[in-house]
Amino acid sequence: MPGVIVGFSRLFLPFALCLVSNAQGIEQKLPSIDAANSVTDVRIQRDAVQLQKQEYVLPQFVIGGEWASTIKLTNRGTTILTAIPVFLTDNTGKLMRATFQLSDGRTITDSSFTVTLPVGALVEAIFEGERDTQFGHAFIGCPATGACETAGLYGEVGLRNRNSTRPDFESIFPIEQPFETQYLLFDGRIGFTTLLYLVNPTEMDTGVTLDIVNTSNRVLRSLNLTLRAGESQLQTLHALSAETIGIQGTVVIRALNSRAFLVATGLRITPSNSFTPIRAFVPPR
Repeated sequence: MPGVIVGFSRLFLPFALCLVSNAQGIEQKLPSIDAANSVTDVRIQRDAVQLQKQEYVLPQFVIGGEWASTIKLTNRGTTILTAIPVFLTDNTGKLMRATFQLSDGRTITDSSFTVTLPVGALVEAIFEGERDTQFGHAFIGCPATGACETAGLYGEVGLRNRNSTRPDFESIFPIEQPFETQYLLFDGRIGFTTLLYLVNPTEMDTGVTLDIVNTSNRVLRSLNLTLRAGESQLQTLHALSAETIGIQGTVVIRALNSRAFLVATGLRITPSNSFTPIRAFVPPR
C-alpha cells in the first residue's frame, strides 16, 4: 500500500487493536453550555499562541523510515533565555538518542540539546532518523540558571513524511501545555481517518477515559486505557470505536489521576492519504 498509509499502519495498528476489547458502549448526556451565555463568554485557551509560560511539550515526534521531525524554538520575550534544555523521549518514556543538525551547522547525536536564545533569535533542529521508525515526544526542561517559566518562548515541531512516489506530506504542531481534560474533534466520514496522539509528560501513570460524543452531544461509547509515565500512544480512532465511522464529533479525553496531565493531538488522514494536524482545546474554567 503506497504513501502515508503504509507508514501509519505499521505504527498505529498494533496499539489500536490491543484496546478494542476494552471498549464499552454507553449512552448518556454530557452537560451542555448554558444557552444564555454568548459565544464571547466561552473562552477557549489557545496556550501556545498566548505564550503563557506554561507550554513545554512538543506533542509529536516521529523519525526514521519515511519520517523526519524538525523542532524550532524562538524567543519573543523581552530578555535573553539562557541554557534552555530540550529532551527527546520515545513512546515508552525513555530518553531517545537521535542524530540531528542545528541551524548553526553542528551535527549532534544525543537525547537532548541546550540552546540560548537572545530576543528574536530562532534555533532549528532537524531530525532524520534511521531505517526503523520511532515515535514519542519532546519537552522543554527547566534551565539550570533559573526558574522553569520561560516567558516569551515559542516552539513548534514539524512532521514530514517523504515517499518518492508523491510530494512530501507535512504538519506543524506548536508546543502545548498539558491539561487534565481536553476536547478533540474527529472526522470519521468515508475516506477520512482520525489518529489520536496521546502523551503523558508527567512522572506518574494514569488511567484515561475517552468519551466519543456525536454532534447531538450524546456519548456513543466510553473507552478506558492507561498511559504510563512519559508514555506516548498512537490510536486509530475507528479501530477503538466503530461508532465514529461515517460521522463527525468530539473525543473528550480525561486523565483519571488528579496529579497527571495529558497532551492530546491528532492527525486527520484525507482520502488522498495526505494529513493535517488536529489540536485539542480545553474547557473554560
